[in-house]
Amino acid sequence: MSSENKNRFLVVGNIDKTINKTLAGEEETFGGSTYCGIVANELGWDTTILTRGNEELSEWVTELEDLDIRVFLQQDEATLKVINDYTTGVWAQKLLSNTRKIVFNIDEKFDVIHINPLHHEVDIELIRKAREKCKLLSLDVQGLVREEKNGIVGGKFLENREEWFKNLDILKVGEDEIKYISKEQDSEKICKDLKSFGPKIVVLTFGKRGSVVLGKEFLNIPALAVKEIDPAGAGDSYATAFAIKYFETNDEREAGFFGAATASFVVEDFGARNIQPREKVEERFKLLMK
Repeated sequence: MSSENKNRFLVVGNIDKTINKTLAGEEETFGGSTYCGIVANELGWDTTILTRGNEELSEWVTELEDLDIRVFLQQDEATLKVINDYTTGVWAQKLLSNTRKIVFNIDEKFDVIHINPLHHEVDIELIRKAREKCKLLSLDVQGLVREEKNGIVGGKFLENREEWFKNLDILKVGEDEIKYISKEQDSEKICKDLKSFGPKIVVLTFGKRGSVVLGKEFLNIPALAVKEIDPAGAGDSYATAFAIKYFETNDEREAGFFGAATASFVVEDFGARNIQPREKVEERFKLLMK
Protein backbone atom coordinates (compact mmCIF):
# COMPACT_ATOMS: atom_id res chain seq x y z
CA MET A 1 0.00 0.00 0.00
CA SER A 2 1.40 3.41 -0.93
CA SER A 3 1.83 6.02 1.81
CA GLU A 4 -0.86 8.11 0.09
CA ASN A 5 -3.46 5.49 0.98
CA LYS A 6 -2.33 4.92 4.57
CA ASN A 7 -3.62 6.49 7.75
CA ARG A 8 -1.16 9.03 9.16
CA PHE A 9 0.41 8.78 12.63
CA LEU A 10 2.63 11.30 14.39
CA VAL A 11 4.39 10.72 17.70
CA VAL A 12 5.82 13.73 19.52
CA GLY A 13 8.43 13.04 22.18
CA ASN A 14 12.12 12.42 22.53
CA ILE A 15 14.02 9.41 21.33
CA ASP A 16 16.31 8.61 24.22
CA LYS A 17 19.68 6.91 24.15
CA THR A 18 19.39 4.21 26.79
CA ILE A 19 22.10 2.27 28.59
CA ASN A 20 20.59 -0.95 29.95
CA LYS A 21 22.69 -2.09 32.90
CA THR A 22 22.19 -5.74 33.86
CA LEU A 23 24.14 -8.42 35.69
CA ALA A 24 25.29 -9.63 32.25
CA GLY A 25 26.77 -6.23 31.36
CA GLU A 26 25.70 -3.05 29.58
CA GLU A 27 23.94 -2.55 26.25
CA GLU A 28 22.93 0.63 24.42
CA THR A 29 19.50 0.93 22.82
CA PHE A 30 17.24 3.76 21.66
CA GLY A 31 13.84 4.12 23.32
CA GLY A 32 11.04 6.61 23.86
CA SER A 33 9.36 7.56 20.62
CA THR A 34 11.33 4.81 18.89
CA TYR A 35 8.81 2.28 20.22
CA CYS A 36 5.79 4.31 19.13
CA GLY A 37 7.17 4.97 15.67
CA ILE A 38 8.15 1.37 14.92
CA VAL A 39 4.86 0.01 16.29
CA ALA A 40 2.80 2.37 14.12
CA ASN A 41 4.93 1.54 11.10
CA GLU A 42 4.58 -2.21 11.67
CA LEU A 43 0.82 -1.77 11.99
CA GLY A 44 0.78 -0.35 8.48
CA TRP A 45 0.46 3.37 9.17
CA ASP A 46 2.39 6.20 7.53
CA THR A 47 4.55 7.26 10.48
CA THR A 48 6.35 10.42 11.55
CA ILE A 49 8.40 11.14 14.68
CA LEU A 50 8.95 14.67 16.01
CA THR A 51 11.86 14.63 18.46
CA ARG A 52 14.82 16.62 19.70
CA GLY A 53 18.52 15.79 20.09
CA ASN A 54 21.99 16.07 18.62
CA GLU A 55 24.35 14.10 16.38
CA GLU A 56 24.30 11.12 18.76
CA LEU A 57 20.91 10.25 17.24
CA SER A 58 21.95 10.68 13.60
CA GLU A 59 22.81 7.06 12.85
CA TRP A 60 19.66 5.81 14.56
CA VAL A 61 17.51 8.33 12.71
CA THR A 62 18.94 6.99 9.44
CA GLU A 63 17.96 3.45 10.47
CA LEU A 64 14.42 4.61 11.24
CA GLU A 65 14.18 6.39 7.91
CA ASP A 66 15.35 3.19 6.21
CA LEU A 67 12.20 1.62 7.68
CA ASP A 68 10.16 4.39 5.97
CA ILE A 69 9.62 6.25 9.24
CA ARG A 70 9.99 9.98 8.73
CA VAL A 71 11.91 11.72 11.52
CA PHE A 72 11.95 15.44 12.24
CA LEU A 73 14.97 15.87 14.52
CA GLN A 74 15.10 19.34 16.08
CA GLN A 75 18.72 20.15 16.83
CA ASP A 76 19.78 20.57 20.45
CA GLU A 77 23.00 20.81 22.43
CA ALA A 78 22.17 17.48 24.06
CA THR A 79 20.37 14.20 23.50
CA LEU A 80 18.17 12.67 26.18
CA LYS A 81 20.30 9.91 27.73
CA VAL A 82 19.39 7.60 30.60
CA ILE A 83 20.68 4.54 32.42
CA ASN A 84 18.13 1.82 33.19
CA ASP A 85 19.59 -0.21 36.04
CA TYR A 86 18.26 -3.75 36.48
CA THR A 87 21.11 -5.09 38.62
CA THR A 88 19.25 -4.95 41.95
CA GLY A 89 16.11 -6.66 40.68
CA VAL A 90 14.19 -3.37 40.96
CA TRP A 91 14.23 -1.06 37.95
CA ALA A 92 15.83 2.33 38.57
CA GLN A 93 16.54 5.12 36.10
CA LYS A 94 19.30 7.72 36.13
CA LEU A 95 19.12 10.82 33.92
CA LEU A 96 22.44 11.67 32.23
CA SER A 97 21.39 14.52 29.92
CA ASN A 98 18.22 16.14 28.60
CA THR A 99 17.03 18.47 25.82
CA ARG A 100 15.04 21.67 25.65
CA LYS A 101 11.34 21.72 24.75
CA ILE A 102 10.15 20.32 21.42
CA VAL A 103 8.52 22.94 19.20
CA PHE A 104 5.41 21.80 17.31
CA ASN A 105 6.23 23.16 13.87
CA ILE A 106 4.72 20.59 11.48
CA ASP A 107 2.05 22.20 9.33
CA GLU A 108 0.39 18.94 8.28
CA LYS A 109 -2.72 16.95 9.23
CA PHE A 110 -2.62 13.53 10.85
CA ASP A 111 -5.25 10.96 11.72
CA VAL A 112 -3.66 10.22 15.11
CA ILE A 113 -1.15 12.24 17.11
CA HIS A 114 0.31 10.60 20.19
CA ILE A 115 2.20 12.81 22.66
CA ASN A 116 4.88 10.70 24.35
CA PRO A 117 7.07 12.84 26.63
CA LEU A 118 9.91 11.25 28.59
CA HIS A 119 11.32 14.13 30.63
CA HIS A 120 9.33 17.37 30.31
CA GLU A 121 10.13 18.02 26.64
CA VAL A 122 6.53 19.02 25.83
CA ASP A 123 4.31 21.76 27.20
CA ILE A 124 0.59 22.59 27.24
CA GLU A 125 0.92 24.85 24.20
CA LEU A 126 2.31 21.94 22.16
CA ILE A 127 -0.73 19.84 23.07
CA ARG A 128 -3.04 22.67 22.02
CA LYS A 129 -1.32 22.95 18.64
CA ALA A 130 -1.38 19.17 18.15
CA ARG A 131 -5.15 19.14 18.80
CA GLU A 132 -5.63 21.36 15.75
CA LYS A 133 -3.69 18.98 13.50
CA CYS A 134 -5.36 15.60 14.12
CA LYS A 135 -8.60 13.66 14.34
CA LEU A 136 -7.55 11.78 17.49
CA LEU A 137 -5.15 13.04 20.16
CA SER A 138 -3.53 10.73 22.69
CA LEU A 139 -1.16 11.46 25.61
CA ASP A 140 1.04 9.24 27.77
CA VAL A 141 1.52 11.15 31.02
CA GLN A 142 4.83 9.50 31.96
CA GLY A 143 7.23 12.34 31.12
CA LEU A 144 5.07 15.03 32.72
CA VAL A 145 5.41 13.66 36.25
CA ARG A 146 9.04 12.58 36.32
CA GLU A 147 11.34 14.54 38.59
CA GLU A 148 15.11 14.24 38.72
CA LYS A 149 16.93 14.55 42.05
CA ASN A 150 20.70 14.09 42.11
CA GLY A 151 20.48 12.28 38.79
CA ILE A 152 17.93 9.71 40.02
CA VAL A 153 14.48 9.83 38.42
CA GLY A 154 11.45 9.92 40.71
CA GLY A 155 8.11 11.67 40.43
CA LYS A 156 6.09 14.75 41.35
CA PHE A 157 2.32 15.33 41.41
CA LEU A 158 1.08 16.98 38.20
CA GLU A 159 -0.45 20.41 38.60
CA ASN A 160 -2.93 22.03 36.16
CA ARG A 161 -4.42 18.68 35.17
CA GLU A 162 -7.39 20.26 33.39
CA GLU A 163 -5.10 22.35 31.17
CA TRP A 164 -3.04 19.27 30.26
CA PHE A 165 -5.99 16.95 29.66
CA LYS A 166 -8.94 18.98 28.38
CA ASN A 167 -8.07 18.59 24.68
CA LEU A 168 -7.38 14.85 24.76
CA ASP A 169 -9.28 11.93 23.30
CA ILE A 170 -7.14 9.33 25.12
CA LEU A 171 -5.10 9.63 28.31
CA LYS A 172 -2.78 6.75 29.16
CA VAL A 173 -1.24 6.40 32.65
CA GLY A 174 1.25 3.74 33.73
CA GLU A 175 1.10 2.10 37.15
CA ASP A 176 4.16 4.01 38.41
CA GLU A 177 2.64 7.38 37.49
CA ILE A 178 -0.80 6.95 39.05
CA LYS A 179 0.15 8.37 42.46
CA TYR A 180 1.48 11.50 40.76
CA ILE A 181 -1.71 12.19 38.85
CA SER A 182 -4.64 11.22 41.09
CA LYS A 183 -5.25 10.97 44.83
CA GLU A 184 -7.88 8.28 44.38
CA GLN A 185 -6.96 4.67 45.24
CA ASP A 186 -9.47 2.49 43.38
CA SER A 187 -8.79 2.01 39.64
CA GLU A 188 -12.30 2.93 38.53
CA LYS A 189 -12.32 6.02 40.76
CA ILE A 190 -8.92 7.05 39.40
CA CYS A 191 -10.24 6.76 35.85
CA LYS A 192 -13.37 8.78 36.68
CA ASP A 193 -11.26 11.43 38.40
CA LEU A 194 -9.01 11.83 35.35
CA LYS A 195 -11.88 11.62 32.88
CA SER A 196 -13.52 14.58 34.62
CA PHE A 197 -10.76 16.80 33.23
CA GLY A 198 -11.74 16.14 29.62
CA PRO A 199 -10.35 12.94 28.05
CA LYS A 200 -12.94 10.73 26.34
CA ILE A 201 -11.01 7.61 27.35
CA VAL A 202 -8.65 6.93 30.27
CA VAL A 203 -6.33 3.91 30.24
CA LEU A 204 -4.36 2.64 33.24
CA THR A 205 -1.69 -0.01 32.61
CA PHE A 206 -0.36 -2.41 35.25
CA GLY A 207 2.25 -4.51 33.42
CA LYS A 208 1.73 -8.23 33.99
CA ARG A 209 -1.57 -7.46 35.77
CA GLY A 210 -3.11 -6.06 32.60
CA SER A 211 -4.88 -2.74 32.17
CA VAL A 212 -8.19 -1.00 32.69
CA VAL A 213 -10.06 1.30 30.31
CA LEU A 214 -12.79 3.81 31.06
CA GLY A 215 -14.65 5.26 28.11
CA LYS A 216 -18.28 4.38 27.57
CA GLU A 217 -17.86 1.66 30.20
CA PHE A 218 -15.23 0.36 32.63
CA LEU A 219 -13.23 -2.54 31.17
CA ASN A 220 -10.61 -4.91 32.57
CA ILE A 221 -8.05 -6.00 29.96
CA PRO A 222 -5.77 -8.98 30.74
CA ALA A 223 -2.09 -9.14 29.86
CA LEU A 224 -0.73 -12.05 27.86
CA ALA A 225 1.62 -14.26 29.89
CA VAL A 226 5.05 -14.17 28.22
CA LYS A 227 8.67 -14.41 29.36
CA GLU A 228 9.62 -10.85 30.26
CA ILE A 229 13.16 -9.71 29.53
CA ASP A 230 12.76 -5.92 29.59
CA PRO A 231 9.53 -4.02 30.41
CA ALA A 232 10.85 -0.75 28.93
CA GLY A 233 8.77 0.37 25.96
CA ALA A 234 5.76 -1.79 26.76
CA GLY A 235 3.66 1.20 27.81
CA ASP A 236 4.72 3.24 24.76
CA SER A 237 3.81 0.34 22.48
CA TYR A 238 0.47 -0.30 24.23
CA ALA A 239 -0.53 3.36 23.99
CA THR A 240 0.33 3.55 20.29
CA ALA A 241 -1.51 0.36 19.38
CA PHE A 242 -4.51 1.34 21.50
CA ALA A 243 -4.86 4.72 19.77
CA ILE A 244 -4.47 3.18 16.32
CA LYS A 245 -6.95 0.36 16.90
CA TYR A 246 -9.47 2.70 18.48
CA PHE A 247 -9.22 5.05 15.51
CA GLU A 248 -9.78 2.11 13.16
CA THR A 249 -12.68 0.49 15.03
CA ASN A 250 -14.11 3.00 17.54
CA ASP A 251 -14.15 0.01 19.92
CA GLU A 252 -12.50 0.54 23.32
CA ARG A 253 -12.42 -3.15 24.22
CA GLU A 254 -10.74 -4.18 20.97
CA ALA A 255 -8.28 -1.32 21.37
CA GLY A 256 -7.34 -2.53 24.86
CA PHE A 257 -6.79 -6.12 23.79
CA PHE A 258 -4.85 -4.97 20.73
CA GLY A 259 -2.63 -2.77 22.88
CA ALA A 260 -1.96 -5.67 25.24
CA ALA A 261 -1.11 -8.00 22.34
CA THR A 262 1.31 -5.47 20.86
CA ALA A 263 3.07 -4.82 24.18
CA SER A 264 3.47 -8.55 24.87
CA PHE A 265 6.10 -8.81 22.12
CA VAL A 266 8.12 -5.80 23.24
CA VAL A 267 8.93 -7.13 26.72
CA GLU A 268 10.45 -10.31 25.29
CA ASP A 269 13.72 -8.54 24.39
CA PHE A 270 15.70 -5.38 25.11
CA GLY A 271 14.88 -2.23 23.17
CA ALA A 272 12.64 -2.27 20.13
CA ARG A 273 14.06 -5.44 18.60
CA ASN A 274 10.99 -7.61 19.07
CA ILE A 275 8.25 -5.29 17.78
CA GLN A 276 6.25 -7.44 15.40
CA PRO A 277 4.26 -6.81 12.20
CA ARG A 278 0.49 -6.55 12.26
CA GLU A 279 -0.10 -10.17 11.26
CA LYS A 280 1.74 -11.43 14.37
CA VAL A 281 -0.05 -8.94 16.62
CA GLU A 282 -3.41 -10.01 15.22
CA GLU A 283 -2.64 -13.63 16.17
CA ARG A 284 -2.08 -12.74 19.84
CA PHE A 285 -4.98 -10.29 19.75
CA LYS A 286 -7.36 -13.09 18.70
CA LEU A 287 -5.88 -15.35 21.38
CA LEU A 288 -6.53 -12.73 24.09
CA MET A 289 -10.03 -11.96 22.83
CA LYS A 290 -11.21 -15.57 23.20
